[in-house]
Amino acid sequence: MSNDRIVIIGAGMAGAATAYFLTRKGLHNVLLLEREKLAGTQSTGRNAAILRTFIPNPLLNSLARESAEFYHNPPEGFATELLVNDVGVYLAARAENAATLNAWCDQNPEADVRRGDASKIYEQIPMLARGLEIAAYKADDGVLDVHSILQGFIRGARRDGAEMRLGIEFHSLQIRDSRLVGIETSDGFIEASKVIIANGAWASISSSFSGYSLPFTPYRRHLLITEVLPQVNPRWPVIWIVGEEFYFRPESGGLLMSGCDTVKVTPEQGVITDQAELERIADKAAHWLPTLADARVARAWSGMRTFAPDEMFVVGADPRLEGLYWVAGLGGHGITCSPVVGRIAADCVKEGKSNHPAASIMAPDRLTKHK
Repeated sequence: MSNDRIVIIGAGMAGAATAYFLTRKGLHNVLLLEREKLAGTQSTGRNAAILRTFIPNPLLNSLARESAEFYHNPPEGFATELLVNDVGVYLAARAENAATLNAWCDQNPEADVRRGDASKIYEQIPMLARGLEIAAYKADDGVLDVHSILQGFIRGARRDGAEMRLGIEFHSLQIRDSRLVGIETSDGFIEASKVIIANGAWASISSSFSGYSLPFTPYRRHLLITEVLPQVNPRWPVIWIVGEEFYFRPESGGLLMSGCDTVKVTPEQGVITDQAELERIADKAAHWLPTLADARVARAWSGMRTFAPDEMFVVGADPRLEGLYWVAGLGGHGITCSPVVGRIAADCVKEGKSNHPAASIMAPDRLTKHK
C-alpha cells in the first residue's frame, strides 16, 4: 500500500542517512527520490571531505563528535574500508586571531583538543610560511571517505526495503483538504503519507512547498586541487587557518585547498565557478605556501552550503502540516553530522519525537512561530 509511504526528497548524505535509520527502525516503505542521475552529486559530492569535529558552536561540536564515533566504529557490514583517514586536523591562528581560537577551545572543553604553539605544524610542514602562533589539534579527525559513507547508508537502506529512484525532480507538495497526500514530480504524482525534505540548497525554493516553505539560503564555496606535487606528504594533517579563512590538505598527490568564500546563490548557480574566487584561493596559497605559488590547478569546482537564518540545523516535524519533515540547513556540516542527524530524523518520523538533547533545538517550530 502506498498510503503509508515515506518519501525522502534528496539522496545526498542527509536523505540517505535518514533512509538508513528509518529502515533500522522497521519502516521499510521508504522511497529515496533524487533529481540527479547519480546520488550525492551536489553538496555531498562537491565538498572537502574533511572530518573536522571541532566546530565553534558547542552543540554542533557535540553532534560532530557523536557522529565521528559512528564513522570510526561503523555497524558491521556498513563498509568494507576505513571511513576516516585520521591524519588529524590543526586549527591555527596568528597572534591577532589567537583570542578567537582560544574562545572556541574554552567553549568546548569536552572536545579532546590539544592546545599549544604552532611549532608542531612547522615540524610537519616546513614549507608553511611563518606567522602562526597557536594551534589546536584533534588527532582523530581527518579525511572522510564520502563515497563509501554515502553508499553504506544507501546500501543499508535498500537492503532493508527502501527504494531509490534517480533522475526524478521534485516539483511540489500535494495537499488536499489540509492533508499531505504526496508530491508532484517530473515523473508524475507520487502518493505518500510522509514527506521528508532533505534536498540541500533546493530546500530554499519556496514555490515547491505549497505555502509551507522555510527560510533557507544557499551559499557557494570554491575548492581546487593542485597538480601532483612531490613536496607534499600524503600523511600531512589538515591545516585550517582561523581568521585567514583558508584551509588545505593532501589530495591525489597534490593539495586540496579553499579560501572559504561565502557568496549567496540560487541552487542553479551553485556549480558555477567564479574565476575571481579561484584567484583569491591562489593568493592565499601563495602567501602561506610560497614555494608552491607556481603550482598548476588540476581541478577546480564549487559546492553549496545551505543555512537557516540562525545557522542551526533544521531537523524534525513541521508543526504546520502533519506528515511534513525537514532535514535541511546543515550548513557545511551535513556529512560530518549525518549519522546523528539521520537518527534524530528517523526518531521524529517513527516515534513522533526524539529524546536526543539536541532535537528540540533543531526542531523546525522555531522557524514557523512567526510565519
